[in-house]
Amino acid sequence: MKLTYCAAWLIGLSTLSASAAQNNSTNNIKEKDGYYYLQKGYTDRDVAEFYWRSLEGWSEKPGNVAKYFTPDGRFELPYAPVNDFPDLFSSASQGREAITRYFSRMSQYLGNLKYSAPETWKIIPAREPGVYTFEYTSSGKLKQTDGDYNQLFIATVKIKDGQIALAHEFWDPYVALRDFGLIKKTDAN
Repeated sequence: MKLTYCAAWLIGLSTLSASAAQNNSTNNIKEKDGYYYLQKGYTDRDVAEFYWRSLEGWSEKPGNVAKYFTPDGRFELPYAPVNDFPDLFSSASQGREAITRYFSRMSQYLGNLKYSAPETWKIIPAREPGVYTFEYTSSGKLKQTDGDYNQLFIATVKIKDGQIALAHEFWDPYVALRDFGLIKKTDAN
């Protein structure tokens, strides 16, 4: 009887601790006038949650992304094949309006885009204060073909005044080009 009671008590305590950790992360992110801010005392996990919130669901609500960026924030995609596909990709978007335009354009191609849960993201330590680096994945559907789209990312995020001043996102352009039907595999023979 005592063993059962102790096990139930430990399970309850574990659930309470997990809930408290989730609520703490939520408490460090606040909305003000339609924009979102990290509160003082945030952790690297809070930044992961913050960046995840900016990205999650953008294929349906592309205007949400910019709500997490500073007014002059910058979203960079250094591996985007801009030279070959300038109407589709962008290597950088500066300011909330430009960020919204980029994600609105991309939402024509991708649907139901979901990112891995932020608590599963790998955090890569950075030396510079206010800079955070994460590794994570996403999956979604291509609107034209209903095919799958899966991508691996590494992003460096710089926080200024509680918002994202810079997001520098790296992904595999081959996966994007192949899945968007812009290039085809060749037969090795």
